[in-house]
Amino acid sequence: MSDPAHPPSPRRQRADAAYLARRTKPPRGKQRFGYLRSHWRGDLPLAAAVIVSAALVWGAVQLVAFASRRLPITDYPHASAVLWILEVLLLLPGAVWWGTGVMRSAARHVGRGGSASVALLTGAVGMGAFFYAGAFWWQSARFVMPDVWATLAGHAPPASVEIESPAGAAARLLVSGDLEFGTTLAVRTALDANRDIVTIRLESRGGRAAEGLALGRLFLDRNKNTLVTGECSSACVTAFAGGARRSIGADARLGLHSVGGKGVSAVNLAAANQRSDEFITNRGVDARVLERGAATANDSIWFPPASVLLGSGLATEYWDGKL
Repeated sequence: MSDPAHPPSPRRQRADAAYLARRTKPPRGKQRFGYLRSHWRGDLPLAAAVIVSAALVWGAVQLVAFASRRLPITDYPHASAVLWILEVLLLLPGAVWWGTGVMRSAARHVGRGGSASVALLTGAVGMGAFFYAGAFWWQSARFVMPDVWATLAGHAPPASVEIESPAGAAARLLVSGDLEFGTTLAVRTALDANRDIVTIRLESRGGRAAEGLALGRLFLDRNKNTLVTGECSSACVTAFAGGARRSIGADARLGLHSVGGKGVSAVNLAAANQRSDEFITNRGVDARVLERGAATANDSIWFPPASVLLGSGLATEYWDGKL
């Protein structure tokens, strides 16, 4: 009987193993997206598909949301708009990716010897991700997207900011037009360049609630006076309330109503109303005038008479033409 063949040397075995690994190694692109691909195909264990993949999507969305909070849209309109689009692009495809992988993993769970009831339950949860993505787009994102795009494309420019030097009065800053995103940034830049400006004249029918509040806080921080000689409504009133001296001319009209907007939940609208009202009441304004304004529908407006404006403290004085 012949002797059995001598096994290869350890060095030879290692070389053969390395060669085999190189031959069976997946392409670099497949390696890079291995987890994403495995989840999408339903190759992951059910628990990993449900928990780990959900954490991956949610963590990416929260990371972008954290960056958005560090870059408020009133000061960084373009960067904030880009981050919002990125957040949507992560959330919507991420929900579809997660839901598809969970359903496929659930379908294979039974074949791997797992519980049919668990597979049915998790499959239903995965299906729910599609409904969530659709509801988010239909109820919110599709309304917000045009505004975001208008900000990026320059179709919704901030209010006009210019220096005016009326005869017999000190130079002042005129803010006129809709308070779109970027208005606070433009006003701050103008004030930094013209530090002798004491009064800001506001002529606006309103705009973004966030811009009105940011302007009001800016005027408060800089100890500036505010003046209205024409119309100042909605978000403009919040900005006006930030003035140290709040003057109204003979033809001034300050319009109040509730905050509104398509694609914004009732909870967010109530929070926006509360932030604005708290800022204004902290300026010494009678809350009853704000309650009357909040009771006015967003598609309507209430113009309190001058006596109410002065009596409530919203305006502090009549304009004498010299401010």
